[in-house]
Amino acid sequence: MTETKTHTALEEKNTPSVRFKEFESDWRITTLGSLFTFKNGLNSDKEKYGSGVKFINVLDIIGADVITYDSIIGKVEVTEKELEKNEVVYGDVLFQRSSETREEVGQANVYVDKSRSAVFGGFVIRGRKKENYDPLYMNYLLKTAPARKEITTKSGGSTRYNVGQASLSQVFVNLTSLPEQKKIASFLSAIDQKIQQLTKKKALLEQYKKGVMQQLFSGKLRFKDENGEEYPDWEEKRLGDVGEIVSGLTYSPDDKDDEGVLVLRSSNVHGREITFDDNVYVNVAKDKFNQVELNDILICVRNGSKRLIGKNAMIKENTVGVAFGAFMTVYRSKYNLFLFHYFDTDRYKNEVHKNLGATINSINGSDLKKFNIPFPSKLEQEKIATFLHNIDANIQNTTTQITQTKTFKKGLLQKMFV
Repeated sequence: MTETKTHTALEEKNTPSVRFKEFESDWRITTLGSLFTFKNGLNSDKEKYGSGVKFINVLDIIGADVITYDSIIGKVEVTEKELEKNEVVYGDVLFQRSSETREEVGQANVYVDKSRSAVFGGFVIRGRKKENYDPLYMNYLLKTAPARKEITTKSGGSTRYNVGQASLSQVFVNLTSLPEQKKIASFLSAIDQKIQQLTKKKALLEQYKKGVMQQLFSGKLRFKDENGEEYPDWEEKRLGDVGEIVSGLTYSPDDKDDEGVLVLRSSNVHGREITFDDNVYVNVAKDKFNQVELNDILICVRNGSKRLIGKNAMIKENTVGVAFGAFMTVYRSKYNLFLFHYFDTDRYKNEVHKNLGATINSINGSDLKKFNIPFPSKLEQEKIATFLHNIDANIQNTTTQITQTKTFKKGLLQKMFV
C-alpha cells in the first residue's frame, strides 16, 4: 500500500526525468497566453519587397535552429510607423500561422540578435514576452513533442491548417525557474554547436573529395609506386571492354509477394548506398533472375526523373544474391573498386545525360558499354580506390556522429522537459 502511494506521488510531481542536481522544485503549468502578447505580421504590396528592412517569413522560422539578423534573407520597405508596430527584437518568438499539413502548423523559432531588429510577415505571429524567460530555453521548449502536440491539436482547417492568436493563447506548457531554464538552454546549445561543427566538417570533407576527384580523373594528380616512380600513362577504354552489363528482372504487379525475393529498384539507392526502406518482393524462382554479386555496381537506367538516371551504388555483403528490377542494370567488372569512384564524377554524369533516350528517361546497356573512361594501371587504380575509400569512410563516420548526436539531443528533449 505504501509503495503504491509513493509511486503515485512520484508520478504526480511536475518534474522532468533528467535534471541538474541543484534543482528540485516542481515545474509549473502555464499558458502561452500568460507568457506572450501576440500580434499578426505585416502585409505589403509586392513592389515593396526586395529592399529595406530585414523581413522574417515562414522559411526563416523553419530553416534554422534560431533566427539571427544575418540569417534572414528577405527585405521589405516599411514606414517608421509600420516598423514600430511590427518590429522583432531579441527574445521575440515567431510562429508559423498556416501549413498544408497539421504536423507543421504553428512551428516556432526565436529571434536572438541583441543589436539589430527586423520586421515579420503576415503568415507569421509574433509572441512578445509578458514575463521573463530564457529565449533559447523557450525555443527548445516549443520544439518538444508535447508542446508541438498542444499547438497542432488546436489548429483548424481542412485543405490548409491554421493557428491563430486565440488558439496559441490556450496552449499549455510546463515552465521552470529562470536559472534552470538558462542551464538547460546552455547544455542543449552546446550539443547544437557540436552538431554544427560536425556538419561543417562533413561539408569540408565532401568539398575536398570533389576537388581531389577532379584532379585525379583529369590526370593532374598522380600517385607514384613504392620506388617513387610514376605509373604508366593512363589509357582510354570503353566500359564494355573491361566489364559486362547484366540486365534486371521484368515482373508484373501480380508477381509481387511478401514471401518472395527482394527486388532492388531505384528507390533502394540513396546517397550511393543500398537502403531497405522501400522494398518490393516478387514470387520468382532463384534460377529465373540475375543475382547481384559482391562489388557489382547497380545503376538506375530508367526513371520518371531525368536527374536520377545513372545514380548508382555498390553491392556489399548484406545484399549479395538478391534480384534487381528491369529499370536497373548491373555493371560487373574486376575493376569496380576503382570504377565505382569514377561513377561519381561529373564526366560520367554528363555522359549519362548526353545519351538519354529521346522519348523516355532512360539509357540502355549498349550505350553504357560505349562510355569512354580514363583507365590507369591496376596498381594505380588500387591506390586511387584506397585513397578515395578512406575519404568516404571519414565522411560516413562524420555522418554517423551527426545522426547519433541528433538522436541524443532528441532523447534529451524528451527527458529534460516535462
